[in-house]
Parts: sequence; C-alpha cells; structure tokens
Amino acid sequence: MRILRPVAATILVVLLGACGSGDDVGPAVGDYFTQLQRVSETGQIQQRGLQRDLRRRLEGASEGEDRMAVLMVYIDQSTRLAQDVVDALGQLEPPEELAASQRAYQDAWRSQLAVAAGVRDAGFTGAAEILEALQPAFGNAAAETKARCDDLQAAVAANGSDVDLVCDGRAA
Repeated sequence: MRILRPVAATILVVLLGACGSGDDVGPAVGDYFTQLQRVSETGQIQQRGLQRDLRRRLEGASEGEDRMAVLMVYIDQSTRLAQDVVDALGQLEPPEELAASQRAYQDAWRSQLAVAAGVRDAGFTGAAEILEALQPAFGNAAAETKARCDDLQAAVAANGSDVDLVCDGRAA
C-alpha cells in the first residue's frame, strides 16, 4: 500500500516545475500554459491512477481491516493530491481572460479536497460506511472537476494555446 511516495514525488516535480527555479527574472511567454498543463495533466492522471489502484486493491483485500486500510490509504492520498493541485494552481498567474476559468477549476479541486478530508475526518469505523460515503460524493466532485477542466480547456484554446489539460485523465 505504499504508493504514496510515487504520488508525492510526482506532485513535487510538478510543483517545482510550476514554481520555477527562482533564477529567472520572470516567466517566459508561454510558461503559464506549460505550467498549467503540467499541473492539470499530472493531477488528472494521478487521480485516475489512484482510482484504478483502489479498485484493484479492494478486489484483493479481505473483508474488515484490510479493506478499511486500503480505503484509508486512498482517502489520504486523494486528500494530498487535491491539496497539491489546489496549491499548484494557486501559484500560477493566469492571463486576465483565463483567471475566472482557472479559479473555477481550482475551486472544483478544492471541493474534491473537502470531500476527501470530510470522509477522512468523519471517523467511519467500517469499509462499507466509507464506500457508501465515497461513491456519490467523489463521483459528483470528480464530475464537477472534469466540467471545470473542460471549461478551462476551451478558454485556453480560445486564447490560442494548444496545450492539453488531460481533462479525461488520459494523456494523449
């Protein structure tokens, strides 16, 4: 159940890339779009990977404590992933015409963070309780994030950039 380190390492790389080395005077033209793509792509792909891993691990877990441990790892990793994406998006300075779309996308990730943290902090004692809480809440939050990602993708394209935000969680 130690997939946390690869997730954290990937997000750290994204955050460092998004923030830059500090040696530059300022971001070069186009850096915003590259950074936005990295943050979105990594967040979407990592989220999809966490969901795939959850399904696989739940299938192999015995009832009781094993399933509960699998779920708690997933919730903890989802919480950290959402926080990392929210933080990374907050570090970007979008062009004025993209600010509202980026803010809506960041808010959607914030909603996922709230759902994950709420489930984590709810004190559930059984896997069935967690699954019951997770399915509709995460599904709704993920659908909202995808919709806001699609909106931001459209705004980015209208701004003349061809970056792919990987809103469906699959790299091209």
